[in-house]
Amino acid sequence: MSDVESCDEELTYEELVISYRKLYNINEEVCKLLEKQKKDIRQLHAERSNHLAKKSELFDEVTQLNSQLEHIRKQVKMITT
Repeated sequence: MSDVESCDEELTYEELVISYRKLYNINEEVCKLLEKQKKDIRQLHAERSNHLAKKSELFDEVTQLNSQLEHIRKQVKMITT
């Protein structure tokens, strides 16, 4: 091919419009998907925060119960000796 010839065919206006509409629709779908993903990420972060708070509460409760258990063991040991 010479420099004057192009390997790409020139597109008509109608073909460009069709191509633009297809790309626009794809872009809309991608934007909607991105917004859904952002919403899902926000929800997951909120759930994570709630789970971490619950984990902390449960850890504190376990610590308290272990302390009570140790106190009761000492009392039982004192009673039996």
